[in-house]
Amino acid sequence: MTDGSPRSGGEPSVTERELRQRLDILATFNEVVADVNEIIVDAAEREDIERQVCERLVQTGELRFAWVGVVDETTGDVEPTAWAGVEDGYLDEIDVSVSAERPEGGGPVGRAVRSNAVQATQSVADDPAFGAFRGPALERGYRSAASVPLVYDDARYGVLTMYAEHERAFTAELAEPISNLGHAVAHGIDTRVRRERERELERREQAFSRIVENIEEYALFRLDASGRVESWNRGAAAIKGYDTEEILGEHIETFYTDEDAEAGLPERLLDRARTEGRVENEGWRVRADGTRFWASVTITALTDDAGEVIGFAKVTRDMTDRKRRERQLDAVFNSTFQHIGLVDPDGTVLRVNDAALDLVDADRDDIVGLRAWETPWWRGHDERVADLRADLDRAADGEFVRHEVEIDRDNTGRPVVVDFSVTPVHDDEGEVSFLVLEGHDITARKERERALRREQERLEFVNRIIRHNLLNGLNVVGARADIVEDFVDDAGLTHLETIQGRVREMTELVGTMRTFMKVIVERESHEFRPRRIDEAVDHGVESLRRESDAASVTVGRLPAISVVADDLLDEVVEHLLKNAVQHNDKPNPAVEVEVAAGDDVVELRVSDNGPGVPDEEKHRIVDQRIEDLSNPGNGFGLFLVREIVESYGGAVGIEDNDRGGATFVVTLPRA
Repeated sequence: MTDGSPRSGGEPSVTERELRQRLDILATFNEVVADVNEIIVDAAEREDIERQVCERLVQTGELRFAWVGVVDETTGDVEPTAWAGVEDGYLDEIDVSVSAERPEGGGPVGRAVRSNAVQATQSVADDPAFGAFRGPALERGYRSAASVPLVYDDARYGVLTMYAEHERAFTAELAEPISNLGHAVAHGIDTRVRRERERELERREQAFSRIVENIEEYALFRLDASGRVESWNRGAAAIKGYDTEEILGEHIETFYTDEDAEAGLPERLLDRARTEGRVENEGWRVRADGTRFWASVTITALTDDAGEVIGFAKVTRDMTDRKRRERQLDAVFNSTFQHIGLVDPDGTVLRVNDAALDLVDADRDDIVGLRAWETPWWRGHDERVADLRADLDRAADGEFVRHEVEIDRDNTGRPVVVDFSVTPVHDDEGEVSFLVLEGHDITARKERERALRREQERLEFVNRIIRHNLLNGLNVVGARADIVEDFVDDAGLTHLETIQGRVREMTELVGTMRTFMKVIVERESHEFRPRRIDEAVDHGVESLRRESDAASVTVGRLPAISVVADDLLDEVVEHLLKNAVQHNDKPNPAVEVEVAAGDDVVELRVSDNGPGVPDEEKHRIVDQRIEDLSNPGNGFGLFLVREIVESYGGAVGIEDNDRGGATFVVTLPRA
């Protein structure tokens, strides 16, 4: 229908224009969802993800403005954190809430958060609930709006709101794509937040573990929230006499005299640590052999982000036989391959172990008493000395310091790359009493990393040659062969068909080689994602049916579940199906595909009615190496399947089946 007014043949109708606009918006959503993983990798902070998503949404011009806000759980207000597009002070002019009792909560933002679903306003001018924001929105050309909550695994990360410059931009058919967009963005934020938490936790655990594992003058160990031993260091074993296996899980009252335990002293100390954060105590303690020693004890409460006590760190120092423990310390100190030294906060060397002395072929007596930067490990390198002095100053202020440094090895002249750290150790008054300098020789690891990078560069070079030169050349040969077909008589037709067949085989082989190169080159940096196993099976079955008229394929029940994989999952399924046909000796190959899902893994089974695989051959096929492949067509596909599956964290196996053929079993981690 038309409104009766003339319209030129090339001018789209209103309905066509609206449809095209919605399709453009839908394409934008799909592109942003596809780009989220890349955005996550590039983003340094959560705010970068939010900002880049907003910028990506408004790039096409169909969306005029987009912003992300977080909900203040106390007030219900929505505070903007990132935006892009035509804003012109809009966010400063409006107040947004999620409360249904407030006028500011009636728009799509508040409704989306309360309903946990996509909410759209088709006409800003006509929607009564948009009253509080109508004027500022219309002034900036916003004609329709949509909000989607950013929720992932019950964690709410805010709400994303978009505005279009025309009405009815966010119709019902776009609700699901918008919801998918919100889920993808929330997943990206959740991934970044979890990574930041994991890095911080790892840093704390490394700092604590470094002190716990390598300081023998103190018994340093961790207790759970009820006071039972969770970890045990060398110093604890030396002072208290218990092995790790026999003390883990025991309550700290084990270390107290019967009198103190009956009087409730251990529990009182734990209660004070819970309420005050830290408690100190001196008194008699009992070793594993029943002997007593006078101990200085510090118990510090460990809390989570919410302030809840999740355990305790306990430091015990034996004050009765210090000299004896120093002899034990010397023995343990020099039994490690780590380079370790103890220095005063002013940098004076107190102790150094044999491994560190061997590194520079020095005598202990010539080292102890020097300032650390005057020792052979650092002397003569002004920049290195300056860095060390700065490290010691930071550690003397209580900071843990760690980085890589090159040390000259006097007896070989070759530099050694050392993972170097400085750990401050505090006394009972909380002052830094000495510093632990530790170095781990990572020269071999760094050389392996350089060699690996070089090898990856070479592989990428080969991959480019395969992609551009070899494949393009095959395409030219194939095209010219097709042209020549019109000029060849019957006598030459057989030869031409042979050429064309070989070109097709080589083109397929190049595709397989490209896939294999991708697995090898990108394995270290590639991030996997959930992939639907049923979609991969459908794709592979369809491909096999197109290529083989003689083969019959039976597919069992396909659960709609996802596995940890990537786009190469399709290659895995295709190669397994082709293998079941290519190595089948029956005139009518029959292939059966089954999928079974467990709690943690998904099992893909591809069975055939072929000759089967002898038991002695099963392991050889699955475990074959590159040098075992006589030519790319002899087992190369299965080798590629194994490489891809193992990169996912899965495994490949071969079993016999009831029809006398073989069943290839691929186990994949469930997403």
